[in-house]
Parts: sequence; C-alpha cells; structure tokens
Amino acid sequence: MKVLLCAIHSKYIHSALAPWCLAAGIRAYGKGGYAYEVMEGTINQSDETLLHALLDADADVFALSCYIWNISCIRRILPLLKRKRPECTVIVGGPEASFRAEELLHGCPEMDFVLCGEGERTLPALLDGLAAGQVPAGLKGLAFREGEAVVVNPPPKVCEEPPSPYCEAYFSSLHGRIAYLETSRGCPFSCSFCLSGLHQGVRFYSLQRAKRELLLLANSGTRTVKLVDRTFNCNPKRAYALFSFLMEEAGRSIPSGVCFHFEVAADLIDEPTIRLLQTAPPGLFQMEAGLQSFQADTLEAVRRKTDLARLCRNLKQLLAPGNIHIHIDLIAGLPLESLPRFAESFNQAFALGPHTLQLGFLKLLYGSAIRQAAQRWGYRFRLEPPYEITENRFLSKEDLRRLHRVEDALERLFNSGRFSFSLRYLFQATGLSPFALFDAFSSFVEEKGGGAGVSLNTYTEWVYAFFAGQPGVDPLRLRDLLVCDRLCGENTGRIPAGLRRKDPRLKRIAGRLKSSGRYDGVKGVPFGMAILYAGTERVAVADYGCKRPVTGRYPIRFLPMSAFLSQKAADE
Repeated sequence: MKVLLCAIHSKYIHSALAPWCLAAGIRAYGKGGYAYEVMEGTINQSDETLLHALLDADADVFALSCYIWNISCIRRILPLLKRKRPECTVIVGGPEASFRAEELLHGCPEMDFVLCGEGERTLPALLDGLAAGQVPAGLKGLAFREGEAVVVNPPPKVCEEPPSPYCEAYFSSLHGRIAYLETSRGCPFSCSFCLSGLHQGVRFYSLQRAKRELLLLANSGTRTVKLVDRTFNCNPKRAYALFSFLMEEAGRSIPSGVCFHFEVAADLIDEPTIRLLQTAPPGLFQMEAGLQSFQADTLEAVRRKTDLARLCRNLKQLLAPGNIHIHIDLIAGLPLESLPRFAESFNQAFALGPHTLQLGFLKLLYGSAIRQAAQRWGYRFRLEPPYEITENRFLSKEDLRRLHRVEDALERLFNSGRFSFSLRYLFQATGLSPFALFDAFSSFVEEKGGGAGVSLNTYTEWVYAFFAGQPGVDPLRLRDLLVCDRLCGENTGRIPAGLRRKDPRLKRIAGRLKSSGRYDGVKGVPFGMAILYAGTERVAVADYGCKRPVTGRYPIRFLPMSAFLSQKAADE
C-alpha cells in the first residue's frame, strides 16, 4: 500500500507543514508495512496538472489537507481522481474538513474518511487498519460512512508533544520558500471568529526543541521563518527566552538576512520583553499584532480580550526604534461596528504608525461561534470559500464595497511602502484623516475603472492627478516627493513619464555621480537620481548598494545643487 500526503498551497512561496506533521506521526506511531510520500502543489496550477501529479504518484491512499484557499480546488479534482482510480481511498483533514465532516461525507461521495482534530495519531491508526483490511470504527477523530449514516467520532484529547516534522525529505523540498514552525499548539483565547482556541487551550513544546528547530529552519536556505503559534507570547517568560536566544545567535549560528515572523498579542508583552526587543538587530524580527477593532463593545461581542490602552502603549514602544517590522490587523464586519465606527478604529490603528495595516473582512468559518450566531447579527455571507460577509445589521452591501475600495488604496498607497514620503506630506497638507484620504482616493480610482491590473507608473500618475488638485497641496512639492518615493522604492532609477522634467543638467550631474567613486562595485544600476524643484533646488540620490531591512527601501540623500557631492549632504 502506498500513501500520498498532499498539500495544495495558495502560492508557491508557501511551504507545507501539515503533511510533514502527518508523516512524522506515521513514523512515530504507525506499524509500517506501507510506503508514504509528500506531494505539494498550488491552486495556481491547473486542475489537470494537479490531477496528473496525483495520478503519477501511483498511490493507493490519498490524504489531503483542506483549507479555505484550496477546498474548492480539492472538490473539483477528487471526482476526476476517483474516475481514474475508483479503487483508491481518499482521506481529508484540516479546518475545512474537521468542522463539517458530516456534510462532506453526505455530499462528497469521493471522500471516504474525514480526520477531525489533530491527525498525528489518528492517521497512522487508520492507515494501519486499511493495510490490515479492517478500519477501526471506534477510532477517535475519525468520521466515516456506515451504510446511509455518517459516524463522527469526537477528536482525541491530546496532551503529548507531537513528533517533529523536520526530516531530510522536508529540507530537500523547501527550496528557499517560507518555512513554518510551531513551538506551541492551540490558543488561550476563544474569539468567536477564529478556530484556534476551540480545543484544549495551549500546549507548549519544550524550549530545547523550539531552539533546535529554530536553528534548523534558519539554516535551511529560507529567508523567512514564520512561527504559526497563534499567540506566541501568551507565556511572556517563554517568549522572552526565545527572543533572547534568537538575538544571541543572530550572526552566529543564524545566517545574516534570516527573519523570524511572530503573531503576538501586543497587550501581553511585558516591560522586560519590550526593552529586549528594542535592542534587536534591524530586520531580525517581524511582529503581527491582531488588533481587530478599537471598539470595546465590538471586542466584547466577539469574546476578544484586549487591554487597548496597554496595546497602544506597547506598540508605540516597539515601533519607536524602527528595528522591527510591525504589522497590525483590523477586521471589517464585526458586530456593532458601523462604517463610521470602523473609520474610527482605522484612524486609531493608523495613528500608531505600523509598517503595515491590514484591512481584512470577516469570514464566517465552519466551526466558528460567529457563524453559529449569524442570524443574531443579521449576517449574509458567501456560501463558497472563504465565506466572506456581504452585509450585516451594521454594514450594508454598499458600505462593504466601499471598504473594499479603501482596502485596495491602503494596500497600494501605504502597505506597499512605495509612497511613504508622499503620504506623510499629503496627510499634513490636506488635513484629511487616514480613512478619509484613502476613501477619497479610492473613489477617484473607481471612476478611472479600478486599480486592478494598473501598472505602478499609471497608479503613481493617478496619485499626482488626484492630489495635486486638492486644497493645501503644492503640486510641485508633491511631484518631487513622488519622484523620491520611486527612486528609493525600487532599484531601477526609473521615474514615470508624467513626473519627468527635461533638464539639460541631469546628464552632467549623473556623470559627476558616476565618477565620484561612491557607487563603485554595485551590480546593475548603482543609483537613481533626480532634480527636485520645489523651494531651493536639490538633487535626490538613492543608493542601490544597500537596502534598509525593516522598510525594504533604499537610502536617499538630498544634495544641494551648488555642491551636490559636499559633506553637507543629508541622509534620508
């Protein structure tokens, strides 16, 4: 018997963790007598390509991990697979299967078994039974058909530390993609829109294991190690120990340029940890803080426990040194949050000064408490994954369409990091709140036909066209700042046609810069430059020999026209 453990990602850059955890379970708990291997693909491949990959494995048993991004793809492919291989056995698991096992087994005849909950012990026990020709009907965490009925056995209560998924085959398959690591399983919170806290609280793996695996992944060739612990710092002392360990090993056993990404509850970060993190090497850490809302009654309605005052204080302290990339999340569509109240949350979150502000939209996931309470809040939502809401008692369909436009403007203007100079000026010049500014520009973009598929050059010209006509905005200064943003946002030195100025001095200045020796040894385009005209004329020079690790932007210098290579040059 041969078993294929399948993972289908949303993007190639992502790697799998679940199938390797299941493979570790097979090694640790299975009786053996059958072969197994892991196959990975992406939803961007055609159904035919994925089907051929499954068939080429020549497996008897196919086990697939199901998530909101791949369940539709899986449900399209499995009937084709069964048509070609009617004798094969299909096992599904993961959050898109565990919480709807009965529905899937009734509605998807090509699915034979559903794993509910953790699978490291359930899967090998099932495989042992299949190899022996007798399925263990009382197996915890297993759902299956019994005649016309469906039997759903409750998930096992697991107390042990699961076996490590990291093996030679895993590292051979990684190819520099994002590497995922869990040092704990579960969540101490019970937010009604989330599935992570539904079972058993949190199990922490040993510090020795966490440290060993952090170093293994840091030396795997990846540039990003993403920890999937749902609240990494829910045990502050343990988090401190691991942060401290990574800082001690950075540049020693951890190669330069490797970054570690954590999901944290910002209000749980204690003062010793803040002081420690303020001294971290730039670019070593990224933090994602799930804020969700600034409305206290909204947070209470979704069972989200947050000390908002402490959260704001902690985030400001973490952001102050500029050494850690901070990402915070808001969710549109939560109970009791109308459009004006969401705009308040948006403005408060933006005022914290994060590097990224993600505007997400509520999804009513299978198994979540908020899906079960959908009628109470008047939710209407899409029946296909990812089950995003279309309206509720507090937001109309038009409100949500408007917020989607704002999200697009936020992503391209702010989260991209490409308009930092320009946005800073526009907030000051227009006096608009962050939400009002993104909202106004998003309406302009919609009138242009929408931003999807629009090139950066065209989008930059739209920014100039819209904001140059706003009260308080100096068009020439805005042009200069957009030019600076383009120079230090990418290492091409190119400026959109609508912002260029014909100036005979440009060629002479570029020649002087090339002959200065400052940019020798840089491959490709060594620098970008432009003349700035607002106020006293200056030369802006972006150095493409280095990139700032936290912002991803190139340093830019502003040099006086009269002596643009003098010691008076000011760094960005």
